[in-house]
Amino acid sequence: MKIWILTTEFPPHFGGGIGTYVENVADMYSKNGNKVKIILRDDEEKIEEFNENLEVHRFVLDNNNEYTNYMGDMQSMSYQYLQYVKGLLKKGEKPDIVEIQEYNAIGYYIFQQKLIDSNFLKDVPVVVHLHTPQFALFDVNKYSKYQLPDYWIGQMERFCIKAADAILCPSQFLADKLKYVNPEKKIKVINLPFATPKEEDDIKVDIDKKLFVYFGRTEYRKGVMQLVEAFEHLWEKGYDCKLKLIGGDVKYYPKNEYLGKLLQKKYKNRVEQGLLIFQGNTAPKPLRAEIRKARATIIPSLYENFPNTCILSMWLEKVAIVSKQGGQAEMVQTDGINGFIFDHEKEGDLERKIIQVLNTSDEELEKIGKNAKKRINSLCNMEDNVKLRIDFFKKVISEYEPKVEYPFLNDTSKYNSNNNKIENDMISVVIPYYNMAKYIDEAIESIKNSKYKNKEIILLNDGSTDKTSIEAIKKYESDPMITVVNIKNGGLANARNVGATYAKGGYLAFLDSDDVVGPDFYTEAVDILKRFNNVSYVFSFIKYFEGDEGAWNQFDTQLPYLLCHNMSGTCFVIRKNDFMRYGQNKPEMEFGMEDYDMWLSLAENNCFGVCIPKYDFFYRVRKDSMARGFNKNNILYLTQLITKNHKNLYLQYGDEVFNILQANGPSYRFSNPSFYPPKVDGERVVYQKRRLKDILWNFKIYRGFIKVLQLTGIMKVLKLVSRKNKDK
Repeated sequence: MKIWILTTEFPPHFGGGIGTYVENVADMYSKNGNKVKIILRDDEEKIEEFNENLEVHRFVLDNNNEYTNYMGDMQSMSYQYLQYVKGLLKKGEKPDIVEIQEYNAIGYYIFQQKLIDSNFLKDVPVVVHLHTPQFALFDVNKYSKYQLPDYWIGQMERFCIKAADAILCPSQFLADKLKYVNPEKKIKVINLPFATPKEEDDIKVDIDKKLFVYFGRTEYRKGVMQLVEAFEHLWEKGYDCKLKLIGGDVKYYPKNEYLGKLLQKKYKNRVEQGLLIFQGNTAPKPLRAEIRKARATIIPSLYENFPNTCILSMWLEKVAIVSKQGGQAEMVQTDGINGFIFDHEKEGDLERKIIQVLNTSDEELEKIGKNAKKRINSLCNMEDNVKLRIDFFKKVISEYEPKVEYPFLNDTSKYNSNNNKIENDMISVVIPYYNMAKYIDEAIESIKNSKYKNKEIILLNDGSTDKTSIEAIKKYESDPMITVVNIKNGGLANARNVGATYAKGGYLAFLDSDDVVGPDFYTEAVDILKRFNNVSYVFSFIKYFEGDEGAWNQFDTQLPYLLCHNMSGTCFVIRKNDFMRYGQNKPEMEFGMEDYDMWLSLAENNCFGVCIPKYDFFYRVRKDSMARGFNKNNILYLTQLITKNHKNLYLQYGDEVFNILQANGPSYRFSNPSFYPPKVDGERVVYQKRRLKDILWNFKIYRGFIKVLQLTGIMKVLKLVSRKNKDK
C-alpha cells in the first residue's frame, strides 16, 4: 500500500506529540512492506530516504508569491501543501490513501481541491487524524475563540474534519468530544503506537518517596493550576510531599502572563521551601530518570487526547495519577489496578488520590507499576497497532465513494434542491453597463474567450449618457451571442435584476463592465454546481489590476462570519432559480454593498457558495469606481440597512457576531479572516501578517543559525521584544 502522511512535525527538528506519532507509524508501516511518503514543511528543502520504503519530503514555505502574499500564515501553509501534492501527482506519483492531521488545518485546500476537481486524487480517500484541533482548546484555556486569525483557523480545522473521507482518533474521549463536527462519519479509535526508546537507558535512580512529577507544558488546559492548588491544600494540612513541574511555559490568557511565572509568584514560599520545583524542558534520557525518581507521575489534564506522557510513565512502570478528562483514563482503565483515576468534576478528588498514593505501600505501588506496563504494551504495541491501521485503511479504500454533498459547516439540509433543477446548461452572463466605453470590449472578450461554450451575454445598458459609451455598444446589437437591453438609469442593483429577467440559461452569471473573467471559471463553476446539489453559487479568488496589484483570497461563504464581513465578489455563477427567488438586488442599496446584502438574503434561505482557490476573476481598480467612493459614513449607513433587512439572521447569531466584533474591531476594516486583526495608525488601517519568525523562515535562516542565536542569548532578547510588541 502507498501511504502519504502530511504533517507539520517530524524529527529531528520537530519532536512534539504529532512528530512522535508520525515517526512511529511511518516506521511501522514501512517495515511492514508499505511505501510511505512523509510530506512536511521545514526550513530546508530535501528528500530523505530512511529505508527502501520510507521517504521524507521536506519543503520550504514561500510566503511571497502571487497567491501566498495575500494569505495569512496558516492559509498560506495549507495552500502550499496542496501545491506540493499537485507537484507529486504531476510527476505521475499517486498514493492509495492519504492521512492528514487536522491541527492547523494543513489539509484545508487539499480537501477543497478534491471536492471541486474530480480528477484531483481521484479514487484516493483522505483520512483525517485527530491530534486535538485548536478550536477545541479555546474555551478550555479561557482564550477568546473569536480572535482572528485563530477563529478562522478553527473554522478551517472544522472543515477538514467535515470533509474527511474517514476519521482516525487515538482516544474515545476526543472522538466523543468532536463527533458533533461530522456526525455522519463514525470516528475510528485506534490508540497511538509506542516505540521503545532507541538509546540504552540503564540509569539507576533512588526513588524519592515524597516526590510527584508532572511533565509537559505548563498550560492551563493541562490542569497544572489545579494540580498546584491541590498540593497547596495538602501542604496546608501538613502532608510531607513535593511536586516537580518539568516542561516549557505557556501563556495563561486571562492574566496575560505565563502560567509558570504566575504560579512561581503565587507560591513563592513553597518554591523557597523546596516543595514546588520548576524545571524547564528536559532531554528524553534525563527526563526518564526524573520520572523514575518519583513516587508517582500526575497527568491532570482538563481536556486531553492520548498523551505520550501517560504512555511513557506507564511503560516505565511508574504509577500514574490521571484525570478522567482524556485518553489517559482509557490507558489506566481500572482505578487502583493500573494507576489511579480522579475526576475534576468531583471536588477534592485529586487530593484524595494523592493521599491514597502516599498511603500505599512500596510493594503495592511496584505491583501497580508492573500492571501499568503490561496495560500500555497491550494497548500500544507496534505489531497490533500496524495491523489495526492497515486493516482500517483497506476498509476505507474498499468503501470509498466521492461526496455527493458539499461539506459546508452550515447546515444545508433545508436547501431545496428540487426547486433548483436546471432547465439547461446555458450560462447567461449579465453585464450592467453605464458609461463604460473604455472597458466594455475587454470584459466581453474575456467572456467570449471562456472555454465554456454554451453561453449568452445580456448587456444591460443602464441609461448611459456618454455618447462614446452609447456608440461603443451598438456593434454588439448584431452579435448573435449578445442581447443588448436599453433601460432608464436605475442603478446597479436594478440593472442586475432586469438583466436576469432576460436570461435563457439555467445558470446566471454577473460581470461588471470594467472587469475580466478568466477562461476556466465558467467551466469549473458549472462542474461544481452539477456535482453538488447543495451548492447555490460559485465564485473565486480575486486579482486586482490596473490601479492595484493586490488580491483577495477568499473562502467559502459561512455564517456567522458572513454577517460581519462580505466573503465574495461580484463575479459568480448561481443557479438562476436561486437568484430569482432569493438573490435579487435591493435598489435601496444605492451607494453599494448590494452584493453583500444579496449573499445574506441567500444565506437566509440556506444558499451558500463555494470559492475556487485560484484567480478566475480580475477586478479593475479605478479611481472613480463605486468601491473607491466608500467611506466610513456610507459604510455604516449601508450596514444599518443590511442589519434591518436581515434582522432575524442577526438575532439568530447575535452573540457570535458581537464577540467577533469585540475581538477584532469594526468589520469594515477586515480583509482576509486568516490575517491578524487590523490595527489603526491614524486614518490608516494596518493589516498585520508576518512576524519575526515568519521572516526568518522566509529567508531560509536555518536552524543551525537559530541555535547560534539561542546559545549566545540573542534569541531571548528577540523573543522578549516580540512578546512586548504583541502584548501592547
